[in-house]
Amino acid sequence: GSGRCCTDLDDTLVLTSDFDKVAFAAVCDLAKAKYNVIDKEVLLAAFKKRFKATPWDVEYKVEVTQWRARMWHEALQEQKVEDEALAAAMQTCFDETRLGDFPFVSGTQEMVEELEAKGIQTVIITNGHHHVQKEKLKACAANKIFKNIIIGGDEVLAGRKEKPAPEIFQKACDMVGVAPNEAVHVGDSLSTDVQGGINAGLLATVFVSKTLAPAPTGGPQPTFTVALVTETIGCIEKLEAQ
Repeated sequence: GSGRCCTDLDDTLVLTSDFDKVAFAAVCDLAKAKYNVIDKEVLLAAFKKRFKATPWDVEYKVEVTQWRARMWHEALQEQKVEDEALAAAMQTCFDETRLGDFPFVSGTQEMVEELEAKGIQTVIITNGHHHVQKEKLKACAANKIFKNIIIGGDEVLAGRKEKPAPEIFQKACDMVGVAPNEAVHVGDSLSTDVQGGINAGLLATVFVSKTLAPAPTGGPQPTFTVALVTETIGCIEKLEAQ
């Protein structure tokens, strides 16, 4: 049967959190090498607190790399270190370390080829800042495997909405010419991926949970839960058998 499978990028197709950890460690080592007084855990917590609140300038006046360097600068200042050049070097170190090795989950290409052989087209729908997500997509050579990619940040710049808004899922369906009730979405976020799929009236949602931890009751409930994105094939085969 023809249909469509859309999938999230971060912590679904690429294990971004694992690469983040490596990059954060490199950044903290860089700071500590220059100023031994620095407490790496305190430094990282100070950055993450700011990042969680505002990961980029919502008015898009400050370029995202500068914005994040500024957050490192403030985190350094909390430890009485005043060094703007180091803060800029720390953000460069983070980006270069993270994107230096940013592969898809093993078996992704084979999964996409197997889906295409079944007549199922794939679309990546990724939330996040347009520049940051484009750099990630370049680093994992996404366009070699995926013909259709929608970046939430581009939608926001154009005055539209990203996941969990139904419009972005409808856009993906229109790209490949299927109705939402013929489409499946795969992702690691219950609030954006699973809730978004439900909002859009998709056929099914697949929740990627490394530990296979079930979705909390009272929140959005996925159709399937898998440990890895590459298990999506099995979920689609179950749907086809129904």
